[in-house]
Amino acid sequence: MNQQNNYEPSSLSVYVQQALRPISKKYLYNSYVNSLPLKPESKVLDFGSGIGAMAELIARRLNNGELTCVDISDRYLSKARKNLRDYPNTSFYHGKLTKLDIGIGEYDAINVHFVLHDVQKENRSRLVAEMHQLLKAGGRVYVREPLKESHGIPSSEINELFLSAGFYPIYEEEKRIRFRGEIFSACYRKLSNIQFFLS
Repeated sequence: MNQQNNYEPSSLSVYVQQALRPISKKYLYNSYVNSLPLKPESKVLDFGSGIGAMAELIARRLNNGELTCVDISDRYLSKARKNLRDYPNTSFYHGKLTKLDIGIGEYDAINVHFVLHDVQKENRSRLVAEMHQLLKAGGRVYVREPLKESHGIPSSEINELFLSAGFYPIYEEEKRIRFRGEIFSACYRKLSNIQFFLS
């Protein structure tokens, strides 16, 4: 999926993802979301939410917080709204993150799961800079991306993108996951101006 102004998956693709949603949540997303140190009162942005399978697991953890789902597909967001209808603390935005007005410096965390590699290479640095703007000082971005040469992004490029935007790396890991292949997981923190100056 290229991050153009608009992208619409086929009806069959949406149907298959929806049918596989219970399996995806249980076997692909649940343990990962549970590993994220999110607080119940966190304000979280889920970038590239798709049909909302992972977003639903995040929303469950935000008892007193808020979740913002962003996607460039109306079809995906329509399905995500239905899948998360029991979570009134969730809002939905259609469009490119760099063109949305959703609150500078308001987010505690941003989740980027299997979507950065689909963003056109020339747009990635601007996108990561926008994430930096949206986070509070000390806010974190959680990234998980495939490393396949044919359909992925090198971990070195991910690190360069986030470090160049003013993030500080908290952790990173490369490992092979069944049915997913080689995966890169990382967390980057936005430093305050003083912390950035002293680092």
